[in-house]
Amino acid sequence: MYEKALIAAGLDEKQALVYIACLELGPSKVPAIAREAEIKRTTAYGIVDELVSIGLISTSYKGKTKLYSAADPEAIMTLLEERKKKVTDVMPELSELFITRHVRPKITFFEGREGLRKIYADVLECKSKEIKQIARVRQHNEAIGDAFIKDFIKKRIARGIVTRVLHPKAGDLYTSERGMEDPKLKRYVRYLPPNVFYAAMIMIYDHKVAMVSTKEENFGFIIESKQFSNTLNAYFDFMWGLGSKEPDLNT
Repeated sequence: MYEKALIAAGLDEKQALVYIACLELGPSKVPAIAREAEIKRTTAYGIVDELVSIGLISTSYKGKTKLYSAADPEAIMTLLEERKKKVTDVMPELSELFITRHVRPKITFFEGREGLRKIYADVLECKSKEIKQIARVRQHNEAIGDAFIKDFIKKRIARGIVTRVLHPKAGDLYTSERGMEDPKLKRYVRYLPPNVFYAAMIMIYDHKVAMVSTKEENFGFIIESKQFSNTLNAYFDFMWGLGSKEPDLNT
C-alpha cells in the first residue's frame, strides 16, 4: 500500500522501497537499508543519493559512520508542490509550442442568438484569463440580450478573467455597471474616437479571435490562429496606448 502511494506521488519503485526501509529502520547505514528494501547494495547507494538530493532522506554521523534517515513524510507533499510549480511555470511555453506545431488554424461560424451565445461560452474557457474586447455597448447588448450579458459578466468575474475593453469615447451610454472601468468587475477600459469603431464586436483571447455581429446580421465566428490573433493583439495594444481613460459623458 505504501509503495503504491509513493509511486503515485512520483517516486519510482526502488526509490519507494528505499524510503519505506528508511522509515522502518530509523538512522541506518546503506547495507542495512538495502537488505530491508530487498535490493542490491550497489544499487541502494545510488538510490539513497537520489533521495537525499530531493530532500526525502537526511544524513547524520555516529562517530565516523554515516547514517541515513527518512525525512518527515510531509516532505513528499512539498516535493509534489515543487514539481507541480515547475510544470506550471513552463505550461504557457508548452501550450505555445503545442499550438504552434499541432493546432491547425480554423474558423467556426455561429448563427442566431443561441449560436452567438456559444461564442461567449468558449470565451469563458480562456486559459490566459484575459479578454481583449472592442465593442459598442448598446449594439453588443442588443445582439446577445441584456440579461445574458449580465450573467456572462458574473461568470467571468467568478472565473478570475480580466477584460480590457476599447469603447467609443462618445456616442454610447455608459454606467458603472456597463462600459466604464471598474477593478471590482475586473474590467479596464480605454476610449477612442467613434470613427475607429464599426458595428461588430471583437474579442481576443488565447490564440483566438471572436467576432459577434449586430442584431441585424445575427451571426459570428471564432478564428483559431496564432498568427492572426497575434496580429490583432498587436493592433489592440497599440490602440490601448492611444486611448483615453475618460469617456465624453456629455455627448
